[in-house]
Amino acid sequence: MLKLDTAIDWDFHKFIRWWTGELAFLVPTPVQKLLGAATEYVVLRRGDDGLSIAHLGPEGERPLGHYALDEDGSRSRERLLEARPELAETQVLLRLAPGQALCKTLKFPMAVEENLGQVLAFEMDRLTPFKSDQVYYGYRIVSRWQATRQIGVELILTPKAKLDAALDDLAVWGWRPDWVDLAGHAPPGTYNLLPEKYRTSGSRWPRIANIALGTLILLLVGALLVQPILSAGSVAEDLEERVRKANKTAKEVEALRQETDKLLHQTRFLQDKKRSEPVLIDMLEELSRVIPDNTWLNGLQYKDRHIVIQGQSPSASSLIEVIEASGHFKNTSFVSPVTKDTGSGLERFQIASDVVNGRFSENPAPEKSAPEPQVQPEPELESEPADQDQ
Repeated sequence: MLKLDTAIDWDFHKFIRWWTGELAFLVPTPVQKLLGAATEYVVLRRGDDGLSIAHLGPEGERPLGHYALDEDGSRSRERLLEARPELAETQVLLRLAPGQALCKTLKFPMAVEENLGQVLAFEMDRLTPFKSDQVYYGYRIVSRWQATRQIGVELILTPKAKLDAALDDLAVWGWRPDWVDLAGHAPPGTYNLLPEKYRTSGSRWPRIANIALGTLILLLVGALLVQPILSAGSVAEDLEERVRKANKTAKEVEALRQETDKLLHQTRFLQDKKRSEPVLIDMLEELSRVIPDNTWLNGLQYKDRHIVIQGQSPSASSLIEVIEASGHFKNTSFVSPVTKDTGSGLERFQIASDVVNGRFSENPAPEKSAPEPQVQPEPELESEPADQDQ
């Protein structure tokens, strides 16, 4: 069953070593040598009858021969270097046989990882039959257990007396190893049992080149990281400027729209006022037109589009129909009962009506036609009297 809550055992350094090893074939060998990252070694294996020499490179390990530790072996070494001068710049690796060194796997808490070398030196006499000053040792972390917070450490050690004697003997005949490890336990360069006194100071150029290239890579990576940010910042500033301009334009448009709405509202108000508010002159003129000549008024009140007229007429009931038929009045009715004046014989009335704008009402008043101009007859010319003498 798949457990998604299980911690992942992640060794970053191991991943980097694997990744760089996989990409190493992309870098030419001369460049790797210049940078001190070449994976080629001259491998020495010492036996009872001399040295077995092999060349270890990216394509694998190839034997170079067997050399005795004497004058003949020294001359054979010189001839080998003359035939293959590139081996003079290749690092020399002395690989100890299993009987020449001790390998042991130990467990430690993860908390001691930062000071693992000091812990191994302090615990050497408890973990091995030797004291720390009697052996040369190396180590590497081979496993991690996140559940128990422990690490697995492979400890490789060899007695100082034996290794010093072997190195002195090799130096007499011209062999000076750069590395010492145990055969079959780790890739070359993982650890080094070679004592400090036998190590030669290498050329400073690979280190300088590494530092320069590392700095260049960091600068390029920094530029790649910063450039999108700067570009995004520039784009953001440009967009902000456009947004500010757009907001300014939008505010101006909104102000114009509000001003237009205000003017439109005022115009509509005036138009509605003009359409709805009656014109008093039109109302008086219309009232004078529809009231019969035999009817006269003795009172007229107007307030809030409402008119009340009082007067006398031979037939007051006919006034309602006449006034209502006009386009200036509506809802016409008697306010009080019609009475008869005994003195004049006319009917007294009091009529109320709503006044509207006759020009825009549903039943507009008929337009008055202009009077036709009167044509004056031309005067007749008197004829001259006939000549009596003729």
